[in-house]
Amino acid sequence: MTDDQPTSPEGLLSSSDFFFTTRIVDTAAALSKSVHVATDITAIHKKLEHRQIGLWIIDLDSAESMLGEVAELTAQYPDLQVIAFGSHVEVTRLKQARQAGCHLVVPRSKMTTDLVEYLTENLNGG
Repeated sequence: MTDDQPTSPEGLLSSSDFFFTTRIVDTAAALSKSVHVATDITAIHKKLEHRQIGLWIIDLDSAESMLGEVAELTAQYPDLQVIAFGSHVEVTRLKQARQAGCHLVVPRSKMTTDLVEYLTENLNGG
């Protein structure tokens, strides 16, 4: 870690949903945390290589394709926590996220109600 990086881990968000992107980024900012939006795997790799990333949030409705990267990236970055969220009626998709290695998989409603807790738990420096 270089001197220009923050002491607290930052977050990544893979989502193209304006509502959730705004809510997550703004909530993080209100908590004095930083969450970067990264919607393609190249951007995710770049952030992981150059920042201290502690949390990766995946919106299964718009970034399901990222699930194929979870196992490799969590093996490469063992401190990286991955939370996936999606529609509660998409049971198969939620199950696939669990099988892909996401640490926590929740319905959209729980992501909304517990967002502060998730950000606080995963983006505090140790």
